[in-house]
Amino acid sequence: MIYKYLNMSMRIVFLFLFFTSYVSIFAQGTPQILTNLAHDDGRSGKIELVQPERMENLLMMHILNNSQQEGIPGYRIRIFSQSGQAARQNANNTRASFMTRFPEIEAYQEYNIPNFQIFVGDFRTKNEALREMRRIERVFPGVFIAPTIIDISK
Repeated sequence: MIYKYLNMSMRIVFLFLFFTSYVSIFAQGTPQILTNLAHDDGRSGKIELVQPERMENLLMMHILNNSQQEGIPGYRIRIFSQSGQAARQNANNTRASFMTRFPEIEAYQEYNIPNFQIFVGDFRTKNEALREMRRIERVFPGVFIAPTIIDISK
């Protein structure tokens, strides 16, 4: 008798789990994305992607957003940040000093209210920036890596 009870309860639990997962999969109204593969000569094929208009709009917005950016995500090293009356002159002096000691690395001066800042380099990975930071911090102590949009044309 207990055997039948356990067997029946296991069946009920299984059916309950199956039913809830089945309902949750189809109740959310997932978009239908269909692909058809038509073979021409057995070695090549054509894939046709049919997707909702919303998906196409999101893809076009993503492409437009990326085309308007003037670079790619990367890293620069901040070697100077100061506010005050003498900050602009000190930033110019720091940038000139950096450019004479490290002529192979580009230096950028930015004004982020209320600070004048000097960032150097265009590094695609954090490892590249860390390698150069170790070299730079011998001359300019207190430097750190900052994520930013970098120029890749150089």
